[in-house]
Amino acid sequence: MNPVGSLRALRRPIAFSIDSGTQVISGVTTWMQALVLRLHADGVPVRVLLHHIGPDPDRSSIGMPLRAAGVPVDIVPRGADLITDVRSTLTYLEQRRPVVYLPQCLNSMYFAAGIAGAQGLPWVLAMHSDDPDYWALAEALRPEGVNGRLVAVSMQLAAEVRSRGLAREPVMIPYGVPVGERAASWSDTPFRVAYSGRMVEEQKRLSLVMDVLLEACHRDARIEAVLFGDGPARAAAQQRVEEAGLQGRIRFTGRLTPDAVRAELQHCQAVLLMSDYEGLPVALLEAMAQGVVPVVRAIPSGIPELVGDGTTGLLVGEDVDDAVAAIRRLADDEALWARCSVGAHERVALNYSEARSYAGWVDLLVGMARWCPDGIALNLPEHIVLPPHDIRLDRGYPMPAPPPPPQPTFLQRARRAVVRRLRGKS
Repeated sequence: MNPVGSLRALRRPIAFSIDSGTQVISGVTTWMQALVLRLHADGVPVRVLLHHIGPDPDRSSIGMPLRAAGVPVDIVPRGADLITDVRSTLTYLEQRRPVVYLPQCLNSMYFAAGIAGAQGLPWVLAMHSDDPDYWALAEALRPEGVNGRLVAVSMQLAAEVRSRGLAREPVMIPYGVPVGERAASWSDTPFRVAYSGRMVEEQKRLSLVMDVLLEACHRDARIEAVLFGDGPARAAAQQRVEEAGLQGRIRFTGRLTPDAVRAELQHCQAVLLMSDYEGLPVALLEAMAQGVVPVVRAIPSGIPELVGDGTTGLLVGEDVDDAVAAIRRLADDEALWARCSVGAHERVALNYSEARSYAGWVDLLVGMARWCPDGIALNLPEHIVLPPHDIRLDRGYPMPAPPPPPQPTFLQRARRAVVRRLRGKS
């Protein structure tokens, strides 16, 4: 039986879980949604648990397309504290009894996976980036010791996992995107630069992206920009564009479907990314698959595996002038742009196609599903005890008030009184 056929024959589902909202978008949600939909289309039993944050759970940006495709989706409101959400996730796993569990993004879901894994449920900790949370989770949970596997999306992450002793055999499965013919074409008037992703300051450094785009447009009348996505930093970015009088050359599209982003990218020549940390950015893969040339910061991540300086894109530092000079260099040199465009498309087609990534996940899931083909009958603990962990993994919930300082005993008070008297006599 072929690997997909083995998964199709499962008697219990493969379960995924992630956070939910009406405007939640990220590389992780895009990846998970695509994987779930592909498995479902292939007849593999899958289920999804969403912890919804905010109002309108029926308008969940990830839940709606999954339900429309017929994927069973359970949406519950996020709880008031971490332990409540760990218990809620464990209850879900007890009821659905999956053969493999893949939590994403919410720390409560990872902690639940570790507790269920200790009872025998196979699960996966996928490290999507160099986010400090992933390192803290891997340190606290040590997946291989509790029936889990650690998956890294880049060779750099997998090597770092080994060097830190967090897993002996991490699995490297890169993201994958649809790859067709190279669609981007040369133009220097305008020379259009794209940004695609969450509009946030942490990690993505949207303010630095805007510094580069505004400066590039001021220095070179040929340059235009388009930004796909949404997030809390968008309003400030748009205000800067208006104050600079560049509304006609820097455009914000808001959140688009993956197909709409791909259509827009065909009219772009470069894609800009100035993040502090990444894993293997889906937005970068999608752009390179079209032949759009990346201009990206050379940070320790999967990016140097994608971008060879001068062959598949241009690597830059954090300095604004450095990034602006790289954009203008591409706009001035059609031969350089064409070489990088062809190289970018070929790199993604060879190593980061949707089919190759999917095959990697199917192979992993087939192997893990053999561990307990009928799922695990979980015993829910009366008291949830979390492993020692970095306190930042508790954020997002009200922090408990610190305990009051211990009161001195009668003997301690008496000793202090004697000391004070002796000091007074001296």
